[in-house]
Amino acid sequence: MPRIKRSRRVRCKLPCEIVRTRGRRARGRVVTLSEGGLAVITNLHFDQGDAIRLLINPESQEPVKVSAIVWNEKSSSQSGKSSQLSRLGCVVSEPSRSFTALLDRLAPPTPRSEPVPLARPQPRDPDSEWCEPDLPRSRELQPPPKSEPEERLPYFRVRLKQIGGPRTRILTIRARSATQAERLAHEELAKICKDSEGWGVLHISRVSSGKH
Repeated sequence: MPRIKRSRRVRCKLPCEIVRTRGRRARGRVVTLSEGGLAVITNLHFDQGDAIRLLINPESQEPVKVSAIVWNEKSSSQSGKSSQLSRLGCVVSEPSRSFTALLDRLAPPTPRSEPVPLARPQPRDPDSEWCEPDLPRSRELQPPPKSEPEERLPYFRVRLKQIGGPRTRILTIRARSATQAERLAHEELAKICKDSEGWGVLHISRVSSGKH
């Protein structure tokens, strides 16, 4: 006979009566209740596989009739008493509605989460594999270098002079290097002068801060 293992199990102290032959009854106490069985303390002796009938008497409820099969028996002596008690582990193969209702009251069932369905993998089309591009190399997978924040770039003072003329201008440019500062100075000059191509750089010096 296979042993039934259930997830819900609760300890309790419920008085019960074990119904014997010819209507005789013996007192006992249910100490464990589960979806697949129970454990009862009694002074009676049973063998494994014996049928047992119980009448559980919970407080403020109707008696619950239970038919079970004895699965195991363990000795359970109580202090202060000379009588030897037994702890019977019983299997309830077909729990009644009243038995299930009693278990629900002592150990309410928890809602079970439904399993998430897994998506089935789609078969690959062998005819389309030939047109797939080659995977990029490791160098191509590397992210581009981050641009340096503008607040960290140094200032450059660029002095420009009109070629063949007396006009001069001084621009303060924020750039990475003097070469970049020269290029940015020409771009800035093109925004404010129409003849920016006729200007040349006389001097470039690095400064801590400044405004043009």
